Amino acid sequence: MYATTIRQYGDASTLRLENNFDVPDPKPNQVLVKVNASSVNPIDLMKREGYGKTIFEKQRKDLFPWILGSDFSGTIEKLGSKVDKFNVGDEVWGCTSNANSGTHAEFVSIDIDEVTLKPQNLTHLEAASLPYVALTTWSALVRWSGLRPNDLNGKKVFIQGGAGGVGCFSIQLFKSLGCEVATTCSSKNIALVESLGADHVIDYNQDNFYEVLNDYDIAYDLLGSNVLENSVEKCCQILKTENSSHYITLTHPLVNTLDSKGLILGAPHALYLRHKQKKQYTPINVHWSIYRPSLSGLEQLTALVEDQSIKPIIDSIYNINELNKAHEAVATGHVSGKVVIDHIQND
Repeated sequence: MYATTIRQYGDASTLRLENNFDVPDPKPNQVLVKVNASSVNPIDLMKREGYGKTIFEKQRKDLFPWILGSDFSGTIEKLGSKVDKFNVGDEVWGCTSNANSGTHAEFVSIDIDEVTLKPQNLTHLEAASLPYVALTTWSALVRWSGLRPNDLNGKKVFIQGGAGGVGCFSIQLFKSLGCEVATTCSSKNIALVESLGADHVIDYNQDNFYEVLNDYDIAYDLLGSNVLENSVEKCCQILKTENSSHYITLTHPLVNTLDSKGLILGAPHALYLRHKQKKQYTPINVHWSIYRPSLSGLEQLTALVEDQSIKPIIDSIYNINELNKAHEAVATGHVSGKVVIDHIQND
Protein backbone atom coordinates (compact mmCIF):
# COMPACT_ATOMS: atom_id res chain seq x y z
CA MET A 1 0.00 0.00 0.00
CA TYR A 2 1.04 3.65 -0.25
CA ALA A 3 1.55 6.02 2.68
CA THR A 4 3.01 9.48 3.20
CA THR A 5 5.72 9.26 5.85
CA ILE A 6 8.47 11.08 7.65
CA ARG A 7 11.80 9.37 8.33
CA GLN A 8 13.12 12.18 10.52
CA TYR A 9 11.72 15.23 12.29
CA GLY A 10 11.82 18.45 10.30
CA ASP A 11 9.96 20.77 7.96
CA ALA A 12 7.38 19.89 5.31
CA SER A 13 10.09 18.64 2.94
CA THR A 14 10.52 15.56 5.15
CA LEU A 15 7.14 14.23 3.96
CA ARG A 16 7.43 11.54 1.29
CA LEU A 17 4.84 9.41 -0.51
CA GLU A 18 6.12 5.83 -0.36
CA ASN A 19 4.79 2.56 -1.77
CA ASN A 20 5.23 -1.12 -0.96
CA PHE A 21 4.05 -0.97 2.65
CA ASP A 22 2.28 -4.06 3.95
CA VAL A 23 -1.44 -3.65 4.49
CA PRO A 24 -1.93 -3.73 8.30
CA ASP A 25 -3.88 -6.64 9.72
CA PRO A 26 -6.55 -5.41 12.16
CA LYS A 27 -6.29 -6.54 15.76
CA PRO A 28 -9.34 -8.29 17.27
CA ASN A 29 -10.88 -4.96 18.36
CA GLN A 30 -10.03 -3.05 15.16
CA VAL A 31 -11.37 -2.57 11.65
CA LEU A 32 -9.28 -2.15 8.52
CA VAL A 33 -10.37 0.97 6.63
CA LYS A 34 -9.56 1.89 3.05
CA VAL A 35 -9.07 5.64 3.38
CA ASN A 36 -10.88 7.88 0.91
CA ALA A 37 -9.92 11.15 2.61
CA SER A 38 -7.97 12.46 5.58
CA SER A 39 -7.12 15.98 6.75
CA VAL A 40 -4.31 18.07 8.22
CA ASN A 41 -4.47 19.54 11.71
CA PRO A 42 -1.91 21.87 13.33
CA ILE A 43 -0.94 19.02 15.68
CA ASP A 44 0.34 17.10 12.62
CA LEU A 45 2.80 19.88 11.84
CA MET A 46 3.95 19.92 15.46
CA LYS A 47 4.42 16.13 15.53
CA ARG A 48 6.39 16.33 12.28
CA GLU A 49 8.77 18.76 13.98
CA GLY A 50 9.21 16.53 17.05
CA TYR A 51 6.54 17.88 19.39
CA GLY A 52 5.42 15.25 21.90
CA LYS A 53 8.21 12.83 21.03
CA THR A 54 8.61 11.94 24.72
CA ILE A 55 5.11 10.45 24.55
CA PHE A 56 4.68 9.41 20.93
CA GLU A 57 8.02 7.63 20.57
CA LYS A 58 7.07 5.36 23.47
CA GLN A 59 3.82 4.49 21.69
CA ARG A 60 5.23 3.76 18.25
CA LYS A 61 6.08 0.21 17.25
CA ASP A 62 8.76 1.54 14.86
CA LEU A 63 10.32 4.96 15.38
CA PHE A 64 10.50 5.66 11.63
CA PRO A 65 9.05 5.69 9.07
CA TRP A 66 6.12 7.38 10.79
CA ILE A 67 2.75 7.88 9.12
CA LEU A 68 0.97 10.97 10.45
CA GLY A 69 -2.71 11.90 10.23
CA SER A 70 -5.66 11.41 12.57
CA ASP A 71 -8.91 12.16 10.69
CA PHE A 72 -10.26 9.66 8.19
CA SER A 73 -13.29 8.81 6.11
CA GLY A 74 -13.45 5.61 4.12
CA THR A 75 -14.79 2.08 3.73
CA ILE A 76 -14.31 -0.98 5.92
CA GLU A 77 -12.24 -3.64 4.16
CA LYS A 78 -11.79 -6.18 6.96
CA LEU A 79 -13.09 -6.82 10.48
CA GLY A 80 -11.10 -7.81 13.56
CA SER A 81 -12.09 -11.15 15.09
CA LYS A 82 -14.09 -9.53 17.95
CA VAL A 83 -15.88 -6.89 15.86
CA ASP A 84 -19.61 -7.47 15.36
CA LYS A 85 -21.06 -3.95 15.01
CA PHE A 86 -19.79 -3.27 11.48
CA ASN A 87 -19.85 -4.98 8.09
CA VAL A 88 -17.32 -5.04 5.28
CA GLY A 89 -18.28 -2.24 2.89
CA ASP A 90 -19.63 0.12 5.57
CA GLU A 91 -18.74 3.76 5.01
CA VAL A 92 -17.19 5.05 8.24
CA TRP A 93 -15.45 8.08 9.69
CA GLY A 94 -13.54 8.97 12.82
CA CYS A 95 -10.26 10.07 14.31
CA THR A 96 -7.48 7.90 15.67
CA SER A 97 -5.24 8.69 18.64
CA ASN A 98 -3.08 5.61 17.98
CA ALA A 99 0.46 6.67 17.03
CA ASN A 100 0.75 3.45 14.97
CA SER A 101 -2.38 4.19 12.92
CA GLY A 102 -1.61 7.26 10.84
CA THR A 103 -4.35 7.99 8.33
CA HIS A 104 -2.29 9.50 5.50
CA ALA A 105 -2.19 6.03 4.00
CA GLU A 106 -4.14 3.77 1.66
CA PHE A 107 -5.28 1.53 4.53
CA VAL A 108 -5.34 1.97 8.31
CA SER A 109 -6.40 -0.21 11.23
CA ILE A 110 -8.69 1.70 13.59
CA ASP A 111 -9.79 0.84 17.13
CA ILE A 112 -13.57 0.32 17.23
CA ASP A 113 -14.05 3.03 19.88
CA GLU A 114 -12.69 5.60 17.40
CA VAL A 115 -14.93 4.88 14.40
CA THR A 116 -18.62 4.98 13.55
CA LEU A 117 -20.83 5.07 10.46
CA LYS A 118 -20.29 8.15 8.29
CA PRO A 119 -23.22 10.58 8.01
CA GLN A 120 -24.92 9.88 4.71
CA ASN A 121 -25.30 13.60 3.94
CA LEU A 122 -21.52 14.13 3.78
CA THR A 123 -19.01 13.19 1.11
CA HIS A 124 -15.81 11.51 2.25
CA LEU A 125 -13.89 14.76 1.72
CA GLU A 126 -16.38 16.66 3.89
CA ALA A 127 -16.42 13.95 6.53
CA ALA A 128 -12.64 13.88 6.89
CA SER A 129 -12.63 17.56 7.87
CA LEU A 130 -14.59 17.22 11.11
CA PRO A 131 -13.74 14.46 13.64
CA TYR A 132 -10.48 15.81 15.14
CA VAL A 133 -11.68 19.38 15.56
CA ALA A 134 -15.02 18.21 16.92
CA LEU A 135 -13.57 15.75 19.42
CA THR A 136 -10.94 18.29 20.48
CA THR A 137 -13.77 20.59 21.55
CA TRP A 138 -15.81 17.73 22.99
CA SER A 139 -12.82 16.75 25.16
CA ALA A 140 -12.31 20.36 26.21
CA LEU A 141 -15.91 20.80 27.32
CA VAL A 142 -17.00 17.42 28.64
CA ARG A 143 -13.84 15.69 29.86
CA TRP A 144 -11.65 18.54 31.10
CA SER A 145 -14.17 21.24 32.00
CA GLY A 146 -16.98 19.00 33.22
CA LEU A 147 -19.53 20.90 31.16
CA ARG A 148 -22.48 19.00 29.74
CA PRO A 149 -24.30 20.28 26.67
CA ASN A 150 -27.37 21.21 28.74
CA ASP A 151 -25.16 23.33 31.01
CA LEU A 152 -24.39 25.71 28.15
CA ASN A 153 -27.79 27.06 27.13
CA GLY A 154 -27.82 30.86 27.50
CA LYS A 155 -24.09 31.12 28.27
CA LYS A 156 -21.88 33.80 26.75
CA VAL A 157 -18.91 32.15 25.06
CA PHE A 158 -15.79 33.75 23.60
CA ILE A 159 -13.70 31.83 21.06
CA GLN A 160 -10.20 33.18 20.52
CA GLY A 161 -9.52 32.37 16.84
CA GLY A 162 -12.81 31.56 15.12
CA ALA A 163 -11.82 30.96 11.50
CA GLY A 164 -9.64 27.87 11.84
CA GLY A 165 -10.85 24.30 11.87
CA VAL A 166 -11.59 24.08 15.59
CA GLY A 167 -13.03 27.60 15.59
CA CYS A 168 -15.44 26.99 12.70
CA PHE A 169 -16.73 23.85 14.38
CA SER A 170 -16.95 25.43 17.83
CA ILE A 171 -18.99 28.44 16.70
CA GLN A 172 -21.56 26.09 15.22
CA LEU A 173 -21.56 23.79 18.25
CA PHE A 174 -22.01 26.56 20.82
CA LYS A 175 -24.77 28.15 18.75
CA SER A 176 -26.57 24.81 18.47
CA LEU A 177 -26.45 24.59 22.29
CA GLY A 178 -28.08 28.00 22.75
CA CYS A 179 -25.02 30.13 23.48
CA GLU A 180 -24.25 33.74 22.63
CA VAL A 181 -20.95 33.56 20.75
CA ALA A 182 -18.18 36.11 20.26
CA THR A 183 -14.99 35.42 18.32
CA THR A 184 -11.92 36.98 16.75
CA CYS A 185 -10.74 36.74 13.14
CA SER A 186 -9.27 38.86 10.36
CA SER A 187 -11.47 41.04 8.16
CA LYS A 188 -11.49 38.46 5.33
CA ASN A 189 -13.19 35.88 7.56
CA ILE A 190 -15.84 38.05 9.20
CA ALA A 191 -18.55 36.98 6.77
CA LEU A 192 -17.62 33.31 7.26
CA VAL A 193 -17.82 33.29 11.05
CA GLU A 194 -21.03 35.32 10.98
CA SER A 195 -22.53 32.76 8.60
CA LEU A 196 -21.67 30.05 11.14
CA GLY A 197 -23.58 31.89 13.86
CA ALA A 198 -21.11 34.22 15.60
CA ASP A 199 -23.06 37.03 17.29
CA HIS A 200 -20.10 39.35 17.91
CA VAL A 201 -17.00 39.39 15.69
CA ILE A 202 -13.85 41.30 16.57
CA ASP A 203 -11.36 42.02 13.78
CA TYR A 204 -8.11 41.47 15.67
CA ASN A 205 -6.32 43.93 13.38
CA GLN A 206 -8.71 46.69 14.43
CA ASP A 207 -9.70 46.04 18.05
CA ASN A 208 -8.56 44.17 21.16
CA PHE A 209 -11.25 41.75 22.30
CA TYR A 210 -10.35 42.30 25.97
CA GLU A 211 -11.17 45.98 25.61
CA VAL A 212 -14.51 45.30 23.90
CA LEU A 213 -16.03 42.25 25.64
CA ASN A 214 -17.04 41.67 29.26
CA ASP A 215 -19.26 39.54 31.47
CA TYR A 216 -18.60 36.26 29.61
CA ASP A 217 -19.03 32.78 31.05
CA ILE A 218 -16.54 30.80 28.95
CA ALA A 219 -13.35 31.70 27.09
CA TYR A 220 -12.16 29.00 24.68
CA ASP A 221 -8.60 29.96 23.75
CA LEU A 222 -7.46 28.29 20.52
CA LEU A 223 -4.38 30.46 19.95
CA GLY A 224 -2.69 31.07 23.30
CA SER A 225 0.38 33.15 24.05
CA ASN A 226 2.08 32.07 20.80
CA VAL A 227 -0.23 34.56 19.08
CA LEU A 228 -1.29 36.89 21.90
CA GLU A 229 1.04 37.81 24.75
CA ASN A 230 -0.45 36.98 28.16
CA SER A 231 -3.38 35.32 26.44
CA VAL A 232 -4.74 33.64 29.59
CA GLU A 233 -4.76 36.93 31.49
CA LYS A 234 -6.54 38.78 28.68
CA CYS A 235 -9.12 36.03 28.19
CA CYS A 236 -9.85 35.83 31.91
CA GLN A 237 -10.21 39.61 31.96
CA ILE A 238 -13.47 39.34 29.99
CA LEU A 239 -14.94 36.59 32.19
CA LYS A 240 -17.24 36.98 35.16
CA THR A 241 -15.19 36.67 38.34
CA GLU A 242 -17.23 33.71 39.53
CA ASN A 243 -16.69 30.00 40.08
CA SER A 244 -19.10 29.30 37.23
CA SER A 245 -16.68 30.87 34.71
CA HIS A 246 -14.30 28.76 32.64
CA TYR A 247 -11.09 29.47 30.74
CA ILE A 248 -10.19 26.55 28.46
CA THR A 249 -6.91 26.45 26.54
CA LEU A 250 -5.46 24.08 23.95
CA THR A 251 -2.02 25.73 24.02
CA HIS A 252 -0.76 25.05 27.54
CA PRO A 253 2.86 23.98 28.31
CA LEU A 254 2.18 20.36 29.35
CA VAL A 255 3.66 18.51 26.36
CA ASN A 256 6.55 20.96 25.88
CA THR A 257 7.43 20.51 29.56
CA LEU A 258 7.46 16.72 29.17
CA ASP A 259 9.63 17.05 26.05
CA SER A 260 12.16 19.36 27.70
CA LYS A 261 12.37 17.68 31.12
CA GLY A 262 11.36 14.08 30.35
CA LEU A 263 8.46 12.20 31.90
CA ILE A 264 9.90 11.73 35.39
CA LEU A 265 10.78 15.40 35.98
CA GLY A 266 8.39 16.92 33.48
CA ALA A 267 5.11 15.51 34.79
CA PRO A 268 5.36 16.95 38.32
CA HIS A 269 6.66 20.27 36.98
CA ALA A 270 3.74 20.52 34.54
CA LEU A 271 1.31 19.77 37.39
CA TYR A 272 2.98 22.51 39.42
CA LEU A 273 2.58 25.00 36.56
CA ARG A 274 -1.06 24.07 36.13
CA HIS A 275 -1.80 24.39 39.85
CA LYS A 276 -0.03 27.77 39.94
CA GLN A 277 -2.13 29.06 37.04
CA LYS A 278 -5.37 27.71 38.48
CA LYS A 279 -4.64 29.41 41.81
CA GLN A 280 -3.72 32.70 40.13
CA TYR A 281 -7.10 33.06 38.42
CA THR A 282 -9.39 31.67 41.14
CA PRO A 283 -12.43 31.70 41.27
CA ILE A 284 -12.36 31.33 37.46
CA ASN A 285 -11.84 27.69 36.50
CA VAL A 286 -8.73 27.19 34.34
CA HIS A 287 -8.58 24.03 32.22
CA TRP A 288 -5.70 22.63 30.18
CA SER A 289 -7.32 20.50 27.50
CA ILE A 290 -5.74 17.53 25.73
CA TYR A 291 -7.35 15.56 22.90
CA ARG A 292 -8.96 12.34 24.03
CA PRO A 293 -10.98 9.92 21.88
CA SER A 294 -14.68 9.65 22.63
CA LEU A 295 -17.07 7.32 20.84
CA SER A 296 -20.04 9.10 22.43
CA GLY A 297 -18.64 12.41 21.17
CA LEU A 298 -18.24 11.01 17.65
CA GLU A 299 -21.80 9.66 17.72
CA GLN A 300 -23.08 13.04 18.92
CA LEU A 301 -21.16 14.70 16.08
CA THR A 302 -22.84 12.33 13.62
CA ALA A 303 -26.27 13.37 14.91
CA LEU A 304 -25.38 17.09 14.71
CA VAL A 305 -24.22 16.70 11.12
CA GLU A 306 -27.25 14.68 10.09
CA ASP A 307 -29.66 17.28 11.48
CA GLN A 308 -27.51 19.99 9.80
CA SER A 309 -26.60 21.78 13.03
CA ILE A 310 -22.97 21.33 11.95
CA LYS A 311 -21.61 21.71 8.44
CA PRO A 312 -18.03 21.12 7.27
CA ILE A 313 -15.93 24.15 6.32
CA ILE A 314 -13.16 23.26 3.87
CA ASP A 315 -10.42 25.72 3.00
CA SER A 316 -8.69 23.62 0.33
CA ILE A 317 -8.18 20.07 -0.93
CA TYR A 318 -4.83 18.48 -1.78
CA ASN A 319 -3.99 15.06 -3.15
CA ILE A 320 -2.16 12.64 -0.86
CA ASN A 321 1.01 13.12 -2.91
CA GLU A 322 0.85 16.85 -2.12
CA LEU A 323 0.80 16.48 1.65
CA ASN A 324 3.87 18.70 2.01
CA LYS A 325 2.00 21.53 0.28
CA ALA A 326 -0.98 20.95 2.57
CA HIS A 327 1.30 21.24 5.61
CA GLU A 328 2.74 24.46 4.24
CA ALA A 329 -0.76 25.86 3.77
CA VAL A 330 -1.73 25.07 7.37
CA ALA A 331 1.56 26.53 8.60
CA THR A 332 0.60 29.99 7.32
CA GLY A 333 -2.01 30.18 10.09
CA HIS A 334 -4.44 31.80 7.67
CA VAL A 335 -6.58 28.92 6.46
CA SER A 336 -10.36 29.27 6.78
CA GLY A 337 -11.70 25.94 7.98
CA LYS A 338 -9.86 22.70 7.22
CA VAL A 339 -7.27 21.49 4.73
CA VAL A 340 -8.42 18.10 3.41
CA ILE A 341 -6.46 15.31 1.71
CA ASP A 342 -7.97 13.39 -1.21
CA HIS A 343 -6.69 9.80 -1.48
CA ILE A 344 -8.79 8.60 -4.40
CA GLN A 345 -6.79 10.25 -7.17
CA ASN A 346 -3.77 8.26 -6.09
CA ASP A 347 -5.44 4.88 -6.60
